Amino acid sequence: MKILNQIIFIIIVIFLIFIIKDNYKIIYSKTLSYLQSNNGIYFNIKDTLGNMVNSLGTVTNIGNDNNNFLNNTKSATSVAETPGALVVPDNFLTYDTESINLSSKDIIDITNKQRTLNGNLPILKENSKLDFSAEKKLQDMFVKGYFEHTSPDGVGVGDLADQIDYEYIVIGENLALGNFKNDQALVDAWMASPGHRANILNKRYTEIGVSVGKGIYNGKSVWMSVQHFGLPKSACPSIDQALKGVIDLDQSNIKAMETDMASKRAIIDSETAKKEGMTINSQIDSYNTLVKEYNKLILDIKNKVNTYNGEVHDFNNCIAQVN
Repeated sequence: MKILNQIIFIIIVIFLIFIIKDNYKIIYSKTLSYLQSNNGIYFNIKDTLGNMVNSLGTVTNIGNDNNNFLNNTKSATSVAETPGALVVPDNFLTYDTESINLSSKDIIDITNKQRTLNGNLPILKENSKLDFSAEKKLQDMFVKGYFEHTSPDGVGVGDLADQIDYEYIVIGENLALGNFKNDQALVDAWMASPGHRANILNKRYTEIGVSVGKGIYNGKSVWMSVQHFGLPKSACPSIDQALKGVIDLDQSNIKAMETDMASKRAIIDSETAKKEGMTINSQIDSYNTLVKEYNKLILDIKNKVNTYNGEVHDFNNCIAQVN
């Protein structure tokens, strides 16, 4: 009986093998289909990645807007109002040179009175940097023996502002040479000259610096005075250059991630069964995780670029309004 039971068991096992052998094929087919399905997810994400790369291209174009901003800024800040040499009538001058005592503070006060009397313009605020640039100009003219807006070395008022780190949108300069009776006579002489008057009454200027002093010019003792007018860059909305630096860094990270993704994609496309102990499925998961991080960073960069471009736009609009 025991032997009979063993024979029956063997027959049943053989029968089952023949019955389910086709199911092995079904299981294999389903497994292959699953892997292909995973690859389908991978290809879909790759398509999404392609779209996001186009978005990154938009970031590059926005960078070109930044270049336009730089050009506009350069053009705006190169504006310098420099009227020609001042022709001074004798009635403003005195031959009693010992009685002359010109004062930069009084020249600024009288200049602001003229702005009030002629259109009730806002007063100009004294700026220490503009005082310094005016003093540099005054001393340079005495030392090198010239009386021009541009020095023999080719240095103008804009260059002087750059030397003392005065960031401006518009800058101007008035020069005077002569033994003026007093501060009022000096300012009156400027007001009698159309170009110098235009500087004093320029609505764009908000700040002023003045230097006045006596020295030797053409072998004679004479007084010189320098007025520097400015509209500082701070008068317009600021642009966060640190944010631009972060965007540049993020874009570098994006390129590194693209290289990493391309490498992972090549491994998966090569149908390599394993790499460093990872199965194809785990490699796909790793790739998809990187794609999510990449797309998230792309969106973050886009938001930062929009913020930065908004600042550039506001700054350029401000410059357009004051020019």
